[in-house]
Amino acid sequence: MKIGKIYMYYGQGKGKTTLAIGQGLRAVSEGRSVVMVQMLDFNKNKDYSYLKNFEPNFRAFKFEKERDGFSPEVKNEIKNEILTAFNFARKIFETGESDMVILDGILDAVSMGFIADDDLVELLKKGGEAEIILTGAEKCEKAAPYTTRIYSINIEK
Repeated sequence: MKIGKIYMYYGQGKGKTTLAIGQGLRAVSEGRSVVMVQMLDFNKNKDYSYLKNFEPNFRAFKFEKERDGFSPEVKNEIKNEILTAFNFARKIFETGESDMVILDGILDAVSMGFIADDDLVELLKKGGEAEIILTGAEKCEKAAPYTTRIYSINIEK
């Protein structure tokens, strides 16, 4: 089975999601389909409503309820929402319905313990020919050997 390219964008700097969306829009301009699954964006600090203009070629999904912040009381609820998003991504890979899948924030979900790094590796192995983009603040060392390119995006000034 052919495996598509896998990119990891990580670091403390801003721009990881913007870079991923830019890659997605480039893919759309080339006639490819894109699905973006957002994780850990419950405080609605990002507005991607403009992506609706690119449907059905670029579709963005968010499974978490909007909240004012992260508290220990809602940790289990957030975990369930993230697992729903993760399982949705798994279905996208299984059906092969998208040429590119952006897993926005998945590296944060792994580093915070919501998703096991071994589960992420298994997901990447099932990606088929889809191009995959992973974003988050911290690099996932277990997933690194499966990636085509790793980009560290950090603040210099």
